[in-house]
Amino acid sequence: AGVALVIALLMLVPVRQSALAPAEIVSRQAQVISAPLDGVIAQMHVRPNEKVPAGAPLFSLDETTLRNRAEVLMQEVVVADAELLSASQRAFDNPQSKSELALLGGRAQQRRAELAAVQAQLQRAHVKAPADGVAVFSDPNDWIGKPVSTGERIMLLADPGDLAMRIELPVADAIALDEGAAVTLFLTAYPLSPLEGEVLETSYQARTTGDGVAAYRLTASIEDAQPHARLGLHGTAKLYGGRVVLGYYLFRRPVAALRAWSGW
Repeated sequence: AGVALVIALLMLVPVRQSALAPAEIVSRQAQVISAPLDGVIAQMHVRPNEKVPAGAPLFSLDETTLRNRAEVLMQEVVVADAELLSASQRAFDNPQSKSELALLGGRAQQRRAELAAVQAQLQRAHVKAPADGVAVFSDPNDWIGKPVSTGERIMLLADPGDLAMRIELPVADAIALDEGAAVTLFLTAYPLSPLEGEVLETSYQARTTGDGVAAYRLTASIEDAQPHARLGLHGTAKLYGGRVVLGYYLFRRPVAALRAWSGW
């Protein structure tokens, strides 16, 4: 009886609830750099995690099709101008040629507009950095020669001076977390130099991660970022919730699993 009483009292001891989740260092200020038009990536001008200044070239699309189209249109413009000039000369003594002038003039303007549109696309085929930042993307060899669609994301241009934690908290491990809850990030590369922060926001719905696990996405700040805190580093985040009794802490997951299995 005495042992049971001691165990019961221990189950009432308040402890702080916590959970572990995979995390990554990201930038809170990142611009999506997408494909400006349909095409094939010909060249990547930057390396992953390379710092780039504003205006620096990031990547280029293959121009072969656009250049061929531009050359054809330039020839068509020359032909349209020649036809318009010829009709203008004949119009002095041929009333029928006067009626052709409006048609030929409109055709020449249309060809010039089409040529201008293709030339604008040629300029857009070379994508430059809109601001200073760090280029975040996968292996360049995965992109070179790959067909892309307009608006498809190619990379992120991240601000390395505004770092945060992106945490994927599995639904099975989720605990009640308020905004401002404490977080400690243990980086895989620097396990003895943890980073501290606070929860800034949490997703309303869970989504499936690349590992096929349903998880909530959380964003947490990084306080007093150390020099080793760099974009792209991964680790394990420990999130701290409110205080609960030890019995709840120990049996929360088994009871939840039992209820899910039994439907009770």
